[in-house]
Amino acid sequence: MNKDYNILKEDLMNAGLQKGDAVLLHSSYKSMGGLEGGIETFVNALLSVLGDTGTLIAPAFTFSYVTEDKPVFDYVNMPSCVGAISEYVRHMDGAKRSINPTHSCSVIGAKRDFYVAGHQNDRTPIGENSPIYKLYKEGGKILMLGCSLNSNTSMHGVEEHFRTSYVFDDVPKKYTMVMENETYDIDYFRHYITQHGYHTKFARVEEIMDDKGLRKVEIHGAPSYMIDADSLWKTSFKALEKDEFFFVHPIEK
Repeated sequence: MNKDYNILKEDLMNAGLQKGDAVLLHSSYKSMGGLEGGIETFVNALLSVLGDTGTLIAPAFTFSYVTEDKPVFDYVNMPSCVGAISEYVRHMDGAKRSINPTHSCSVIGAKRDFYVAGHQNDRTPIGENSPIYKLYKEGGKILMLGCSLNSNTSMHGVEEHFRTSYVFDDVPKKYTMVMENETYDIDYFRHYITQHGYHTKFARVEEIMDDKGLRKVEIHGAPSYMIDADSLWKTSFKALEKDEFFFVHPIEK
């Protein structure tokens, strides 16, 4: 393999990833600069570190395309709206996409079927069947590669399961699910935070987590974070118990 592959493997292991891990990857490909072999080099290095017993979860979110004005989710053809690496993983042999109109995930690896199972039964973005929620329950890891902590979607899951007053729309809307062999409608609550008058400030987790739960790391020159999902959720729940609005601030009018 090329030099960048070896650098990436070393950086990923130094960041705390190891064989058998399940990891949720939020990523900015451009943050790593040019890689010989492109995205394929990065993904191959990551999968090599995780090994045959590990699992990679990549967001395949579609919230930018599936809107209230066009509430239609095309399972097969609709791309991810959250970056080139996430879209690359979606197309990989062996990857499978969970079923959710706005917050599906692509999963590849040993526990793929476990992580994607049942997401179609949730009526919220990060319900109990979401790969993101399951990662928390399984004690997995989150890698924010070249991304701000404000992009950490698991925090929306925290808001959902704490049932903050601002996280959902007041009533569900009808969404159309276009699948491979059928089309059907569901009632679905999407995140409604900005409509309720708030911006998120998820980076505040850095104020309340210790370096065992959240570490600053560097992946091929990209400032990144490695996060323990269990620690993130539990620490954030405690913060919300003290102040429901700890992770949001009002939109200035």
